[in-house]
Amino acid sequence: MRCTVVLEFDDGTGMDPRRVELMRLHRQDASAESGDVGISLIEGKTLLQTVQQEFVVEQLSRFCVRRRPCEVCGAVRLVHDSHCSTLKTVFGAAFYRRDRWKACACGADRSRYVSPFKEYLVEATTSELRWLHASLGAMMPYRQAMRVVELLLPTSGRDNHVTLRNHTLAVGAAIQRATPPGRRADVVEPVGELGIDVGYVRKVEEAVTGEHPGRRKDSSSIAIVVAALRPVGKAPKIWASAMPRSKCLQTEMTKFLADSGYGSGSRVRVLTDAAKDLSSVTNTLPQAGGWVLDWAHIGRLLRHVGQTLGPLAYGRLTPTGSAFELWDLFVRFRSYVWTGKSKRWKRAGDRLYELLELREERDPENASRARAARHRLMNVLCYLEANIDSLIDYRRWQQGGRRISTGFVESAINRLVGRRMCKGQHMRWSRAGAPYLVQARAAILNQEFDDLARRHVPWKGERRVSWPWQQSHPS
Repeated sequence: MRCTVVLEFDDGTGMDPRRVELMRLHRQDASAESGDVGISLIEGKTLLQTVQQEFVVEQLSRFCVRRRPCEVCGAVRLVHDSHCSTLKTVFGAAFYRRDRWKACACGADRSRYVSPFKEYLVEATTSELRWLHASLGAMMPYRQAMRVVELLLPTSGRDNHVTLRNHTLAVGAAIQRATPPGRRADVVEPVGELGIDVGYVRKVEEAVTGEHPGRRKDSSSIAIVVAALRPVGKAPKIWASAMPRSKCLQTEMTKFLADSGYGSGSRVRVLTDAAKDLSSVTNTLPQAGGWVLDWAHIGRLLRHVGQTLGPLAYGRLTPTGSAFELWDLFVRFRSYVWTGKSKRWKRAGDRLYELLELREERDPENASRARAARHRLMNVLCYLEANIDSLIDYRRWQQGGRRISTGFVESAINRLVGRRMCKGQHMRWSRAGAPYLVQARAAILNQEFDDLARRHVPWKGERRVSWPWQQSHPS
């Protein structure tokens, strides 16, 4: 069997179309065992590339035919020089002739030479290919994304993961400057829940110049501030920044709240674990009506204390104490923190610290365990004392349907940062590229990537597709 693929070009005026034979597909007589049915991936990629090549040449040649006559006198401009150029598209590289014409003698052209593609083909890569690179580069590692593109689509052979990275960061920078779609700054919303947390990624190693040019710097971490704004009963909206201690962080977060419908007159409850990178932001937000300490972080610290107290639970340290005096006191201490009774948990914490000192003195075999428990208890007491103004009655808040932890923010960090940069892929990133990459990732989570990216790469124009039977049988 032989199949010939032919491409026809017509202008819709009834003139004879121009036919171009693209390729021929050959098949032996099909057998039941071979299973060789249909067009293979290699043949499909080749067919797409040949169609793209002929389509680009025909489209650009028709464009030049319309532009070559002078708009004033109608004289045809003369060709000064030409060269072969390459246009990288989603379906491979297309080669075309790029002419340069002499200016018309009537003086209508302000320059000496006229380049018809100067404003039409500004980039050597189509906008659709840059959008595709940015979309895949934001969701998976650059080398893996490039591997997917090469596996499924015909490529130019000149692109690599560096090209894909540059396109991704360029779109991320444009998203950072853009205003999100669906701006609701004038819409009055109920009290929102703003959870803020910090994720850390490993910084890529940088070469040292100067006295030791071959040595590498010790890689440090890059702090990624992630905020999730959740109106009551709605899905959270994600915001991220890789510049935690910069002056523009508060400005960007305030703008994010305003774009989401929470202006300076709105009320927002901030939930955070009081990290150093967040203290200045949460205290100065104009929308914040007070902030709440994350119970998940408190509960984690209390669990560590309980784990060290477990082997020391049995034992009477005072004449009036029970056989499980340490553990009973710790349970009361934890209950007082849960219900927001500050005076009681302070007294219970101090008493528990004194009992641990007694256990350390009277039980030399478990002195190291008692010392470790005492140190962990001191960390909890210092943490609660430093953030005592943000402690609440967590039991009442939970019964009222309010959030008491930043779990929804931590899940956003796992999807935004962990899977992409460190936890799943064990990758490192540069400090210059991380701010733009997290913007692209956040736009994907918010389902705003296509709208924002196409403002920077507006590839979606007028596209019309019709079948041959529709042309021969008009309705």
